Amino acid sequence: MWASLVLPLLALSSLTVTALPKGQRCNCEEHPVCIIGAGPAGLAAAGRLEAKGIKAVMFDRQDEVGGKCQAWYDDQGIFHPLGAAFLSNASYPNTIDILNQTNVSIEPFALAGAREMYRYNYTNGDIMVNPALTPQFTAQVSAEIPRYIQLWTQRFRPISVVNYKNGVPDEFTVSGAEWFRQNNFTALPILLVNPVALYGYGDINIVPALYILQYFTPDILTAFIGLHSVYYMDFHKMFVEYAKNQLCKTPIHTSSEVRCVDRSGDHPIVSYTTPMKNGSYVSWKKQECSSVIFAFPPSIENLERVGVDMTEQEHDTFNNITTHQYYSSAVELELPFGVSYIANSTDETVPPPNDGEPVAVLHLSKESNVSVAWSWGPYDFQTEAAAENLLIDSLSKVNKDPRNATEPSQPFCEDDVKAFKKWDYFPHFEGDALSNGAYAKLNKLQGQKKTYYASGLSGMEIVEWAIRGGRDVVDTYF
Repeated sequence: MWASLVLPLLALSSLTVTALPKGQRCNCEEHPVCIIGAGPAGLAAAGRLEAKGIKAVMFDRQDEVGGKCQAWYDDQGIFHPLGAAFLSNASYPNTIDILNQTNVSIEPFALAGAREMYRYNYTNGDIMVNPALTPQFTAQVSAEIPRYIQLWTQRFRPISVVNYKNGVPDEFTVSGAEWFRQNNFTALPILLVNPVALYGYGDINIVPALYILQYFTPDILTAFIGLHSVYYMDFHKMFVEYAKNQLCKTPIHTSSEVRCVDRSGDHPIVSYTTPMKNGSYVSWKKQECSSVIFAFPPSIENLERVGVDMTEQEHDTFNNITTHQYYSSAVELELPFGVSYIANSTDETVPPPNDGEPVAVLHLSKESNVSVAWSWGPYDFQTEAAAENLLIDSLSKVNKDPRNATEPSQPFCEDDVKAFKKWDYFPHFEGDALSNGAYAKLNKLQGQKKTYYASGLSGMEIVEWAIRGGRDVVDTYF
């Protein structure tokens, strides 16, 4: 039965976008296109601009390119992902296109069935084996997957384009759990509760179905239930190599904080600061631009941070964008290779609490004693320091081989945290905003005041959709 499901997936081609009329072309002879953000969207946009012979310049406040695709490297040079780590052929064609322009290697990885999984209570350190799926539940999943694939292909795939230019039907503005209920699915929403939360996308009972279905393409869904493997790779290295080898004509200013984007004149002017060599002062600089691409999640907070004087339409649109507080870390832990932790939840229909504790801990490399942990923070504000302290406190209770119930937890302290990052993760519109045409409003803003937008918001907070967003903005408007 499963073979009959997997084979059609191999024929899935990349999603296509109906060509739209070109926007007004900018005159790039005098000034470059300024791209703020050197993550997947910004780098993809820069690549397209170079291919068209259009000058560009990039700015990013981080020390290195890659956006949220960062990594920590140990003394052996082994990477430990602090961002994206997995891809699949059918759902990541644009990512694979960039990968093929680098020398980064990949290796098969099983999202399910290859590790011993334990649940832990972060408040008291209680550990239990993750319960196995019952035969009855497995049979329900088996029966529901073919119908999900059919509905996804017939009803969702036609609207699955960059910035949802074909519109967002009302059925996808309800929560993911509600969409499954309305379509008479009972097992799949339970199966997906943890993958949604652990990978940073929140509560399936809250997040709109639009994004749940965008993430769980048929081949990603079947990978999560163990029907086939995906690939594990160093996304950070891929983007570093791509920028170095493919963006030879595009200056990239890292460690550069954009302070103001003045759009009051004939063309935008970006004011930014870079650190002095001694690190004690900053140097102010200006760059005149033919246009500007905001290649970061366009939340009000982020737009205010780069000093944009927003129009009323921009403020009304981007005020509806919400993000999740999400953290990633590399930790030296006693957790053996092939064993993993997930945070416990009170019910199979709800995810682990979003208090900022580590919700997933994976030991990904057998050559290293470092594991990667992901933490999901509250919807309201939480400081990075508070989340890191909670990480240390939580792991100090479970720093052991969980297969040995009598083994005491080993000391775990701040020095065991090798890297810790806080992200404004998963930019998205809530259901009410989607119902009120949020993406139609976003698309109307493209090009106004010589400004364009590309990020994970273009489809879903994964590398593939950020790349598609960056490429699409150039292909459509330049």
